[in-house]
Amino acid sequence: MSGPRRTVSACPDCGHDDPEDLGALPDASTFAGQALATPLPGGRLRRCRRCDLRWRDPPLEPAHYTALYDNSRVDVWKPGPLRRDQRLVLDHLGRLPAGATVLDFGCYTGAMLAALPQGLKRFGIELNQAAAAQAREHAGAHVVATLAELPTGQRFDCIVAMDVIEHVPSPRGLAAELMSRLAPGGRLVLTTGDGRNWLWRRLRSRWWYCAWPEHIAFISPLWLLAHAEGLGARCVELERFNYLDRPEQGRVKRWRQFLRWWWLPGLEARHRARRMQRLGSDAPEDGVPGLGLTADHLLVVLEPLPGSPTQPAASPR
Repeated sequence: MSGPRRTVSACPDCGHDDPEDLGALPDASTFAGQALATPLPGGRLRRCRRCDLRWRDPPLEPAHYTALYDNSRVDVWKPGPLRRDQRLVLDHLGRLPAGATVLDFGCYTGAMLAALPQGLKRFGIELNQAAAAQAREHAGAHVVATLAELPTGQRFDCIVAMDVIEHVPSPRGLAAELMSRLAPGGRLVLTTGDGRNWLWRRLRSRWWYCAWPEHIAFISPLWLLAHAEGLGARCVELERFNYLDRPEQGRVKRWRQFLRWWWLPGLEARHRARRMQRLGSDAPEDGVPGLGLTADHLLVVLEPLPGSPTQPAASPR
């Protein structure tokens, strides 16, 4: 299901209309764990010369993304031991006082919400209705499909978006929407790939993180510098981390696969196609090599600037 596609000629976040072309992106045979009857064309990877955003050009229309995400699969991001990014975020949330409200934007089956300390009030946003039902059951959270389904005036002490901002066409637009839902003194916690990690800059459109068709826009520390003030926010924490818990394990094999992909991409593509054929149409797509080779992810914590227009006035004591 590809649907009509539109061309983005300017940066989705700042409107600059002279992007750098970083090369062709691979076509995709799966999306969010589902095998596709017709592969999705990869398009091109662009980079904004003004704010450093990278994005997939052209993306699908929003309605087609919604339809692709809202499928019956609830095991794409499998439950189990918490991932590195989830543990980093939980360490931050552990500092919240009892009674604080937490919104997990893109909560999937609620693994992170279920792990929150007792006494925190749990809310979630999840498009996949089967996954949302599991989150309600397992985490005891109030979960809805979109932010618009929550009361307009509802605010949160912390909003979390882990591995989410790369799934939307305008990271700035999502960040602005989430900032507007923070209570006075609240914080927005993001994790995502770092568009300026050294291997990504070298490989351009052949870096593993932008091969997934779900990933359509990519930020960086330079993007934060360009947009934080306009968002009425300041960055109070920025940490680079490796997505894998033990990146030293299997390092030689991962580098061998990566170098084969770098030097002989056609050979690696045929290897992946044979794997999919051997395992069947429901086999998980493992992407292109590169995961775990560098600290290529970011943990970002934003808080509103004093007097930010996104913030409601504090109630008088």
